[in-house]
Amino acid sequence: MRVAIIGAGVAGLTCAHELEKLGITPVIFERNSFIGDQYGHISAYLNIQHRPIKDSLKYFNKHFGISITPVNTINNLTHYSPNKKTVIKGNFGYFIKRGREKDSLFSQLHSQLNKPDINFNTLADYEPLSKEFDFVVAANGTASFTKELGCWHETIKTYVKGGTILGNFDPNTLIMWINKDYCKNGYAYLTPYNEKKASLILVVSEINSNEVDHFWELFWNTENFNYTIIEEFKQEHETGYAYPHKVGNIYLAGNAGGSIDPFLGFGQLSSITMGIMAARSMVYGKDYEKLIKKVVIRHNQWIYEMRKAYNKADNNMYDMIVTGIGLPGIKHLFYHTNFNVIRFGYFYYRLMSKLKGDN
Repeated sequence: MRVAIIGAGVAGLTCAHELEKLGITPVIFERNSFIGDQYGHISAYLNIQHRPIKDSLKYFNKHFGISITPVNTINNLTHYSPNKKTVIKGNFGYFIKRGREKDSLFSQLHSQLNKPDINFNTLADYEPLSKEFDFVVAANGTASFTKELGCWHETIKTYVKGGTILGNFDPNTLIMWINKDYCKNGYAYLTPYNEKKASLILVVSEINSNEVDHFWELFWNTENFNYTIIEEFKQEHETGYAYPHKVGNIYLAGNAGGSIDPFLGFGQLSSITMGIMAARSMVYGKDYEKLIKKVVIRHNQWIYEMRKAYNKADNNMYDMIVTGIGLPGIKHLFYHTNFNVIRFGYFYYRLMSKLKGDN
């Protein structure tokens, strides 16, 4: 069996890892001259996002044979709304390094391949490859191929502006802000590398490239930051879902398959799952849609319903949300049990929409 993988990202590398376990060495085509993100930053794996999976990194190791070493654990969550603040302590997940460094997520995945055949600086096209190879996995990190195949359904567009900053940080604390004034329907967060360096990211919905600079400045001025910026970046972030996820002998995985959730923009667990399941579908002849339904498709459907409700909130509601998650009963249920908050939120907002007569 000959398999081509377009993209040496999370989905592409994990697909290659699974194929190697099953006795197949795929050919990987990567448009860049390196493996990893263009810009370095720290991402978060929040366990609350993936219930009933209790610990995503242990899950990867146990079910997929993939080992990921985090930068640190997340033991404190600090939430800010315009007028409220809530701090919660516990075991909430992990900080993961993104970028090109040796301990980044991509480098860790790459190091677990036995004999990867990677063609760098290659802008591959799925159409000719689908005739040359038995299967093609489109995991190029964008919806470009998915749109060409007529499988893309957009849910939200955001612009992301971020930077690497210097200051004094708690390496186990994730800080999040929600404020209509500078986030609109988005959010902002701070994730530390260590005690002296951190990533600061602002996600703003439905704006253009020029406008994000204005909101970034407003964010800094409103929160009165005095950090030192050593690197900045901005990029468009397109979120949507794909259907179908397989067209002929072409599999859509990772961002190309709609792995990014439409609320907080998390997608690493979904991308890894899609890469693994694409490989298993090819080798065992199983239905790819069924293999990814529970962890990817249904999960992101639930989150999309929460996103629609969140879009209707104002700053007063944001204050109520941040106050509410700090109440003892809610805090315990949401953060210290395995209660599936995402599933509950989906059914709750569906019910509320029906009662109000919303579409």
